[in-house]
Amino acid sequence: MKKALFLPMICGLLLAGSAWGVTVPYTEDFDLNNANWVSNASATFLTHSAAGGPDGGAYASATFNFQSSTAGSSTVLKRANPTTTMGPASGGNFIGNWITSGVKEFRAQVRHNAPEPVSYFARFADTAGFPGAIAVKIAPVLPNIWTEMFFSIHPGSPNFVSFEGFSFADVFDNIGHVQIGISVPAALAGVNQVYTFDVDKVSIVNTPEPSSLVMGGLALVALLSRRQIRSL
Repeated sequence: MKKALFLPMICGLLLAGSAWGVTVPYTEDFDLNNANWVSNASATFLTHSAAGGPDGGAYASATFNFQSSTAGSSTVLKRANPTTTMGPASGGNFIGNWITSGVKEFRAQVRHNAPEPVSYFARFADTAGFPGAIAVKIAPVLPNIWTEMFFSIHPGSPNFVSFEGFSFADVFDNIGHVQIGISVPAALAGVNQVYTFDVDKVSIVNTPEPSSLVMGGLALVALLSRRQIRSL
């Protein structure tokens, strides 16, 4: 049903961007510009900075004001969309079938200057924008520190909390949107202050790093431990 419902939109996007195709491995370094990534409103491109990233190089940023936000709400701050006024984000290198392309892991370096630790998530969506898969980073990100977030891309990944009523295959056989966002902390909800959220080295890989495998295992152990505690 999903395929039939969005077939006209999908066909239009494929015709408009027939040269696109997921590239694995691929890393968006934002070396030259914002790579056509957009912010929360989808009409504003990320701000590009030439230096100051996790390796000292370039990165991209979005700003956000929590004044109209409620505690615990999810806010997308950075979007790699298949279409913008300047073309597809990252040259279309995230667009395609992540399953047959062998994507095993998603990574990104993030940083923020909000005064509270912030919990990050990523959403990976079909070319039409729905359905999507939502993955959460277990540990909150501390202020002013570049921090790597990484998610294993497979149906049993402990990071996935929702496939929005569909399945892993329904989402990842036709990825078009990559989104990075946060869950609004209670201490910042309603605060009229603009904060900056940086991103760099957004990557998809077909061979997870050993450190990622270890951390993924620890995350799974922590998740299982919490479930056991709840059952007592």
